[in-house]
Amino acid sequence: MARYKILLTESISQVGIDLLRGKGDVVVAPSPSESDVIPFIKDADALLVRSSRVTSSMMEAGERLKVIGRHGIGTDNIDLSAATRLGIKVVNTPDANTNAVAEHTIWAILHCARNFNKAEKDFRSGVFCRAGSLPGLVQNLGYSTLEICGKTLGLVGMGRIARRVAGIAANCFHMRVKSYDPLVPDKIFAALGVERVYTLDAALERADFISLHLPYSKGVHHLIGERELLLIKPDAYLINTSRGGIIDEEALYRALKEGRLAGAALDVFEEEPPAKDMKLFELDNVLLTPHMAAMTDLALQNMAVDVANGILDVLENRNPKYLVNPEVANFLEGFS
Repeated sequence: MARYKILLTESISQVGIDLLRGKGDVVVAPSPSESDVIPFIKDADALLVRSSRVTSSMMEAGERLKVIGRHGIGTDNIDLSAATRLGIKVVNTPDANTNAVAEHTIWAILHCARNFNKAEKDFRSGVFCRAGSLPGLVQNLGYSTLEICGKTLGLVGMGRIARRVAGIAANCFHMRVKSYDPLVPDKIFAALGVERVYTLDAALERADFISLHLPYSKGVHHLIGERELLLIKPDAYLINTSRGGIIDEEALYRALKEGRLAGAALDVFEEEPPAKDMKLFELDNVLLTPHMAAMTDLALQNMAVDVANGILDVLENRNPKYLVNPEVANFLEGFS
């Protein structure tokens, strides 16, 4: 029996590679760029990607391509309409990093509340190397911080990650949690004790912390823009671990620079990797991390295993657990 050729745009955890090698030959492209992938994809049965772009040109060059595996949740980097048109199934790993991203979100909330960016930087620079007790200096120099107990967390989105965040915030930190998601049934909110709000504005207004948890699509591009930022309390914090394009970064920069927002924590950006001169790098009141919320030891293993299993399910004619484009079946039937 001929072995499958499985092309990776970037390497993944060894446990996933070992699963794939049990059934096929694994090849890693020199880089995720279209020009580096296309020469290797012609005879590939499967393509595995992280967050790099998968274009229609790449898919059309894959004459034997049957499945694209997304190592992660979001599929906005993949031309899904082209994949479906070409009869290529797309699978992802929506459960694998839920806890990792939720933990990162809670850490970001705590980081903002305790002003760790400024406090740690200034402590190292010698600001506190003067007469007096450290606790007294913290208060006298204006470095006292917030407790999140009793504060209001506004969630935009109520999917897997947001539900995990809500559970930790409410049960462990006794925060009041409200959420906006028109697609989720009432019973989900009720089971978690989360207050359901019916507009985006209601999720933003009067919240002490706001966290975004929704997939990217053209419909949510710059969902948080100038108007929405004006609705947020000036002493509130905005957290984004979902997708960069959901926030208008130029509007956010202005709000942070002008003091119309206390702070923000961003793990995702409109341009990834960002340019060296990204304006947000100038500011001390924003925590910036390099799309690392899901990069924990367990999540990396989980994503590798789930994406490998999804790819192998398709190649061996089984129904994959996480099929992103189920409508592809209609296109495949048309050519049978």
